[in-house]
Amino acid sequence: MGPLLYLMLAYAAFWLISFAFIFSIFNRQRKLDEELTMLKQLLDNQSNE
Repeated sequence: MGPLLYLMLAYAAFWLISFAFIFSIFNRQRKLDEELTMLKQLLDNQSNE
């Protein structure tokens, strides 16, 4: 196992971790958008009553 193999493994690990992190950020953003929409609906319902 030469140094090139370790370099390729590190490169692959870096990209996998990067994509996992970006995916988790998108999921959190989606959940926040859903919660914000729900809160807006609650406020609209309370203001209409």
